[in-house]
Formats: sequence, structure tokens, C-alpha cells
Amino acid sequence: MPSETWKTNGAEAYLQTAKISVLISNLTVGPTLNDMDLVLHRYDFRAYDNRAVSEAGEEAFPVFIFDPSWLENDLVSDQRIEFVLESLKDLNRQYTELGTHLTLVHGDPEEKLEKLSKDHSIFFNRDPNHFQQKREKILREKYRDFSQSPATENIERQAWKERISEYFSSRPHSPGEKLSRPPVSSEVSIDRIREKYEIESDKEKFGRGGRDEALNRLEEFNDRIGQYSGCISSPSKAEASTSHLSPYIRYGCISAREVYQEAEEKKYEVENVQSVQMFLDRIVWQKHFQRKIEANSKLFREAINPVYRGLNKENFDEEKVEAWKKGETGYPLVDASMRALRETGWLNFRMRAMCASFFSYILKQWWKIGADHFYKHLIDADVAINYYQWQMQSGLIGVHANRIYDPTKQVEDNDPDGKFIRKYLPELRPVPDQYIAEPWKMPEKVQEECGVRIGRNYPEPILDYSKEAKKARKFFKKKAPEAYAAFEDDKLWKKASLSSRHDREDILEKAGAPQSDLERFT
Repeated sequence: MPSETWKTNGAEAYLQTAKISVLISNLTVGPTLNDMDLVLHRYDFRAYDNRAVSEAGEEAFPVFIFDPSWLENDLVSDQRIEFVLESLKDLNRQYTELGTHLTLVHGDPEEKLEKLSKDHSIFFNRDPNHFQQKREKILREKYRDFSQSPATENIERQAWKERISEYFSSRPHSPGEKLSRPPVSSEVSIDRIREKYEIESDKEKFGRGGRDEALNRLEEFNDRIGQYSGCISSPSKAEASTSHLSPYIRYGCISAREVYQEAEEKKYEVENVQSVQMFLDRIVWQKHFQRKIEANSKLFREAINPVYRGLNKENFDEEKVEAWKKGETGYPLVDASMRALRETGWLNFRMRAMCASFFSYILKQWWKIGADHFYKHLIDADVAINYYQWQMQSGLIGVHANRIYDPTKQVEDNDPDGKFIRKYLPELRPVPDQYIAEPWKMPEKVQEECGVRIGRNYPEPILDYSKEAKKARKFFKKKAPEAYAAFEDDKLWKKASLSSRHDREDILEKAGAPQSDLERFT
């Protein structure tokens, strides 16, 4: 096994040889310094099914650049950085098996690539998950970029659907059997990065990063994929039984195509075919959401529908925001979910949607504060999915039903025995089952008997859910025609990148409908 510092044995000697070979190229066997291409890894920590690696060929070497602006970003948790560091270590293992190793560079990516490009052609895969659109545009203009899948292609919807279908059914890319040794040495080690940026996660470990772990998880999940449909809504069942592959797909330890093709084979081996199809649909959705940020590069910072831009921004209430972040709202399932997010870096989709709905509709706070908090703590933080879903769950797109999740009903539906609540809210463990969803309704005598005093051990509800939900529904119903009418703008319609079930003519019909008729559209 190579050491973590990944020092290149003989790299300096090789570099000297390469320099000499430029002068006496007719006598040289093998690639010279200037012959070699560079494959830039960003969020594609795998050699297999990696288009840039395949296109560059065997006379290429892999590089990863540690960007200080990412390592120091307030929206990136130490746990996520640690996951990336482990994934890089595993990526080096993959390359070692191919006869080479990963070169690590530290500094501004644009400056580093500018220097490297003087001697090497640079190959890289487009990244659909980015905040820095200007940098991405510059890189795509200057170097050889590849679309790993149609997720990074802002093309017409029907063409995209055909392309994505072809992608999932096509053969994965393969690297060469033996790749060239790097002509340059690493500038930094993983241990040095960990030390320099004081990376120390305060979360429960999600799992080891890297392709090896991803493949193990995929194999284990496929053995129980027939149970998937019954596990996705319950937070406890989801923690135990869903695939937990999202961070590995997000950081490219494994490709979505690999996961899709492996799962599709199971359709012919399990009784519950619907369960497998549900999982396959979610793999496609991941690509669909990534396409959205190609269509609208501003979706992570402003509401898609102009009618709702700035909604609740002036309502900032630090006490409410902090109570929500810390899991101290007085609503047990919301609080348990928020603490699970902070402690583990993961939360199932239904609980993510409920917490977003509560923050925007009930607390009436600006959606971006909540979305940024999620992005910081999620190990599978995906720019497009996180921010677009937050807009959907906050009613900001203007075409989706206003799903205002009742946290009490969600307990009844998805955590009836309070297993998840008690796991993350230890102060409520003694509460009788009949009061676990609404502990504030416990009589004084029951509170005394179980030792849980509402307002002392656990907070009173921060506000009245029913009243606030009623206000939210009234507000959005009143604004609906204006929000629908906004889609008369062709640019807005394109940027919204709505699914095919949203018919533009139907939406514009709603814009002119009387308030009394709007109910038939929801």
C-alpha cells in the first residue's frame, strides 16, 4: 500500500529524463513531458466510468487541486472535507493498481492550471454542482471539457430525455490497462491538508469515503432493494435500510450509471419490481436536478419565480432560526430531524422536506438561510438538488402544490412509536407513547411522573402550527395567479426547467382563473 503522503518514487529522476527527452526526442522511447496529458479530478473520484480519463488515454496523469476557497468555505463542514480526503486516498489506490498515482496540488485552480497547461493538455469532466459559475465557464472555454452525462447539457427537454435514457443504457467508460507515471511531484499530502486546515469532524462518522466503500454499499443494498419502497418515508427505517449511496454518487466515487445498471438487473430477481423502479427513478431524478442548475445558474441564491423573490427576507428572527437549527422548536419530529442532520450529516428526504416546509411556511423565514444550513451539514450536499428542493418545499417556484407538512401527523405516519424522536431527543425518552408527538399536551401529573417538564426539560412549541399554516395557505392562494402569470416569460419558463407533467398552457390558464376556481388546479 502507498503511504498517505503519496511521495512519488523516482518522480524527480523521471522529470529530468523527460526534460532531456525533449532535446533528443528521436532517441526517446515513450511519452515526453509535453506529450503527456493531464486529467483534472474535481468531483469524480473514480478512474472507472470516467469519460475524461478514458478520453485522455494511457499517456496521461491524474491531478487533484486543493482549492483554499473550498476548504475555508463556511458552507462546507469538516465531515464533508474528511469524506473527500478519504475518497482521494481511495482514488490514489485505484491509480496505483493502474501503474500510476494521483498528483496533489494546492492553490488557486485557475492559476495552477494556467501553469500546468504550458506543458500539458488538460482534460476534465464538467461539474454540474458548483457555486462558481464564472470559474466553470472559464475552464470550459480554455481546456478540454467532457460531459459525463446529459446532466451537464442544457438542451431541449425531449432531447434531454432521450439522451439520459441512452446514457443509462450505454456501456461505461474504461481506463487504459496501464497509465503513465506523473512527470510532476505532489505539492502537498492529505495529512498536511488535514493539519493545515484543522479538519476535525464533530459529527458521527457517516462512513468511509471512496469507491471501495461505495461498491460494498451497492452490493449490500441490492440484496434488500425489494424493500426500498417501504423504507424511504420513515426516518428510522431510512437510516437503516436505504442505500446511503448519495454522497458516493455526489462525489463521483461511483457513477450514477453503474448504480442504475446494477439495480436494473435486480428487477428480474425480486418480487417487488415497483420498489426497484422507485429507486431507478430517483437515480434519474438526480441527473434531472443537476440539469436545472445548467438551465438556471442563480437557483441557489434567488427564488426562481420573481413573484416570491425576497419573500420573508425582512422577517428574520434570530430566535426562531436558532431554535430551528438547534432542534429546539418544541415540535419533536422537527427537532429530532434537525439534530440528526447536525450529528450525522444525513436525513431522509421526507424529513428534509418537512423541516424545510416548517422553516418557510410556519416560521416564515427566508428560505436561503435554511437551505444554506442544510448544504453545510449534508454529506451528500448537492447544489442543484438542495437548493431547488428547498424552493419547491417553500412554494417559491409557483407551480407545485403547497405541501405544508404537519409535524404531528408526520409522527403518526412515520414515527408512531417515537423511535427516531427518542434516539435524537434523549430528554423525551421517558415520555409515554401517547404524548410523544405532542408532549406539550401532557397533564402536569404525567409530566411529574415521567420527569419531563415542558418549558424546562423540553421547550413549549415555538408557535402554533395550525394558525401559521392557515396564514401561509391564504397568502399563497392569493399570490398564485401572479406567480402563474410570471411563466409568460420565455426565459423564466426555460430556467424553471419543469418536468413534463407541468404543462405551460395549463399554468397560464391558472393565471387568469378566478380565486374560486383555483382549487380545481391543486
